[in-house]
Amino acid sequence: MHWARHELTWDAIDALARGSAGPEVVRLLRRSERSRTLLVLRAILDEAERNPETQGDLTSLHAAWDLLDRVQRTAPGVLDAVLAYPYVSSWAGHTLRRLRGRAAEPSPLWAHLGHLGSVAAAAAIRAGLDIHLSVPARMGMVSLPTLGTAYIPDTSGMPTTPWSLAGIYSSAGRTEISVGQATVVLPDDPTEDAPGWWGLRRVDIRTRPGQQALSLHLDDLDPYRGLNSPLPPDRVGTVQVRRWKHLLTEAWSIVCAHLPEQAGTLSAALDALVPLPPQGRFLVSSASSGEAFGAVLMSLPRDPAALAATLVHESQHILLGGLIHLVALHDNAPEPRFYAPWRDDPRPISGIIQGIYAFFGVARFWRALAGTSDERLRRTAAFEYTRWHTPTCRALDMLLKDPGLTDAGRRFFEGMGTQLLSWQDEPLPSDVTLAATTVAKDHETHWRLAYLRPDSELVKGIARTFQTDLDGLQESSLSPGCSRADTTLTEPTIPWPQTRADLIRCSVGEGMTDADFRTLEAEASPGDLALAAGRHFASQHAYRAELAASPNSASAWVGFALAWASAHPGPGPALLLRRPALVQAVYRLLREAGEQPEPDVLATWMATRWPGLASIHPCPRTAMA
Repeated sequence: MHWARHELTWDAIDALARGSAGPEVVRLLRRSERSRTLLVLRAILDEAERNPETQGDLTSLHAAWDLLDRVQRTAPGVLDAVLAYPYVSSWAGHTLRRLRGRAAEPSPLWAHLGHLGSVAAAAAIRAGLDIHLSVPARMGMVSLPTLGTAYIPDTSGMPTTPWSLAGIYSSAGRTEISVGQATVVLPDDPTEDAPGWWGLRRVDIRTRPGQQALSLHLDDLDPYRGLNSPLPPDRVGTVQVRRWKHLLTEAWSIVCAHLPEQAGTLSAALDALVPLPPQGRFLVSSASSGEAFGAVLMSLPRDPAALAATLVHESQHILLGGLIHLVALHDNAPEPRFYAPWRDDPRPISGIIQGIYAFFGVARFWRALAGTSDERLRRTAAFEYTRWHTPTCRALDMLLKDPGLTDAGRRFFEGMGTQLLSWQDEPLPSDVTLAATTVAKDHETHWRLAYLRPDSELVKGIARTFQTDLDGLQESSLSPGCSRADTTLTEPTIPWPQTRADLIRCSVGEGMTDADFRTLEAEASPGDLALAAGRHFASQHAYRAELAASPNSASAWVGFALAWASAHPGPGPALLLRRPALVQAVYRLLREAGEQPEPDVLATWMATRWPGLASIHPCPRTAMA
């Protein structure tokens, strides 16, 4: 027998790197993912065969496999649709890890293995085959991927244990699911709700004739729709569903109007959207998994543009995940050694490449919207583009200097870098770009203060020199001890407030309700309010007073650095922004010794005394303890 290989040409890889891959490349990735899912299913059968006691009283795995084979022979398109559903592959990956002892959670292993019967049942029902299977039920609920979930409307018939067996009977187009003493009859159209049945909702969007369509499952049911452990259904109410449909329709209109060349790729890449609980101000919580090609988890965004940007963001993760299953882009070094401008924690190489590729897509999206005629949206787009373009370029530059990239990875990210650099000089409002740059500096400086630990001997040496240096500002070269770089920690040493960044966003017109803005103002310090208003001298003065009263306030240290750099650019503020943990550590040591140095005087003295302090790379090694 001849086995076909899944291969990507360099032209396709380069197109993915540039963001110009079309639907045909996505379909190639999908075919690869289907083969991967089949391989995982085969591995599950082999592992379970060696441990037959794990299957309990379920329909045998081989019987479920044989049923899938019947569907393949009868209705191959149906089997393709079921196997391509993101949470079938997600289930398969989770179950194989459970079988191999690489994942732990409280639900019994037999329930995960038995879900193969649920997958086979869903495919058989869609294909019109007669079946009789035993499958797992959780709290009286039975999930059928791509169809929906059966539940017991009358809780008096609920099984007494969390996990039980359910029977699925389908004949002549009628399907019944029996759990305990209750029986649920599926409606003729399984996408519709019925007594004891929640249908898997679908949103179909085509805003005008000739426009690229988008079709998504709105999945609040599948137990494997999460990122880690299985989840119970969390049915979204009809009002929220209407809100989702409205925002998706408006978001898709934005994509088709401003990024028409991307619409086909997005439509081919996206299958399912899992609603998440709402998040805080300006925050859209979103995620995707390399095991669930085509699925996005997302909280309800505040407006259509934010929703469109999130779909672009997560589709980038999806495409890169599919590529990585075919082409090795990096080594497997696990240590978190990279600063990621979009995360609050250090990232390993596998994480930083995902973020860089995702925010490459985000920057491209907001760049396209920066030319819109809507003034408010144009300013928002200019802010978001600046916020993510420059930090992504810097992260990419850091990645390209790392030895962990393979030759293919280096070619891929160099191609992406060429595209990013071509967007370097965009005509954008100066006040907006300044605000976005300030928010980016705020994040990076907070990260440096939270995760970088200065060498203790260096701190003591600088403090001693400050106390004994009679010449004060006399220049001196770095001693060997002073050249020690900071160590990157794996856990933060300080909390991470968002108030100041949110205020700055509001200053350039990012939307917020009056009530939310009043809450934001109440949370902010006087320094935060002055900085967001562009009153840098007043802001610096307020932060100085806050530090005198609370010398350990991380927010005040970062705010002082930002205000000082805006009011008086120079070596002192540059050092404080670059190595805030070092300046803070020296400051605290001097305070403990009875000194009362001003933060700006100390940082200026350090930067002038040792000009090389600010240029030492802060992240060459990682503390794993």
